[in-house]
Amino acid sequence: MFREAHAIWRGGPYAGEGAVSTPSGVLNNATYAFGSLAGFERLTSPCEMLAAAIASCMATTVAIEMAKVGIKPAVVDTYAVLTLDNANEKWRITNSHLEITVRTTESQSSRFQEAVESARRECPIAAALKLDLVCRAKMVSLTTPAVA
Repeated sequence: MFREAHAIWRGGPYAGEGAVSTPSGVLNNATYAFGSLAGFERLTSPCEMLAAAIASCMATTVAIEMAKVGIKPAVVDTYAVLTLDNANEKWRITNSHLEITVRTTESQSSRFQEAVESARRECPIAAALKLDLVCRAKMVSLTTPAVA
């Protein structure tokens, strides 16, 4: 299995701008910039795309690991935050934190945390990057109203 992306960068390292596309068309000349690391411009950054990759990969991996222990998830909601630090003038990811909420028709299961821990270890994106994911996870019954 192969996954592809194509990126073009124009201009200097901080004032430049790029475009990234994928064969699926989900990203189609999506604008990105280094400067968007700390801002909320209407463009993305490689780190923001990495956070999206980790969140989506973990959501899928949690669902897989839950199925292995006999829990059927209806929704796996995963929020990823990557902390970036510019120590010694080098940008580094210094922390990765995930908030995972699983909605299911099942009652609370003692095997839920086991499934989440297994997903944390098995996430292919985090493993490739050697990230130690910090996860906080909870399972909520579909019959219980969500707490904001």
